[in-house]
Formats: sequence, C-alpha cells, structure tokens
Amino acid sequence: MQTEFRFRLNGDIMPEIYIQRALVDGEPVGEWEIAVDIDYLDGRFTLDDNSNIDPALPQFILEYRDETAWDLIPLELRRTMQDKGWNRVTPQELVGILRAAGAITRM
Repeated sequence: MQTEFRFRLNGDIMPEIYIQRALVDGEPVGEWEIAVDIDYLDGRFTLDDNSNIDPALPQFILEYRDETAWDLIPLELRRTMQDKGWNRVTPQELVGILRAAGAITRM
C-alpha cells in the first residue's frame, strides 16, 4: 500500500509539490529540490532551507503529514494532538522521507 502524504507551506495546504533538479542549459543538475506553484505569486518557485535568510525576514515553514499513519490513530487521540500530525521539515529532509516511503522512484 502506497503511503499518502499531505503538505503545507506556511500553514497553507499545497495540493501539489514538485520534486526536481535545477536546470542548467536544459540539463538537470545538482540535488533534488522541492518546488511549489502558488497562484497568487504567479508561478513555481523552489524552497530552500532558510539558511541564508536574514533572521528578521519570514522563513518558509514546510510541513508534511503521513495521511496513511494519521488515519490509523484513533479519532479520540487525534482530537487531542496539538500538532494534528504535522511534522516540520527542511526541503532536503522531505526529499529523504519521500524517497524512503517509495514516493520518489527515480534518482
């Protein structure tokens, strides 16, 4: 059974995320990246790990929830959980989680 995931960026559900490599001269190079498409920003952009951002500026908060595991938790317990099953991750951590779950099959 394939694990199902849900993703949030800064608290907003992302219906899709994209796993991609940067394109240089039309060729994919480097590490896998997470990108999102946000309508009100008019396009797709790559998420980084916030390591080079001024701490005074807002940072990306990337989260995922393993919906398959979440559904196995009794409803009474889910209602009391503060995080509601959401796990904060960096983009590279999420790539690793998706690879381990078999959601990314090409590398």
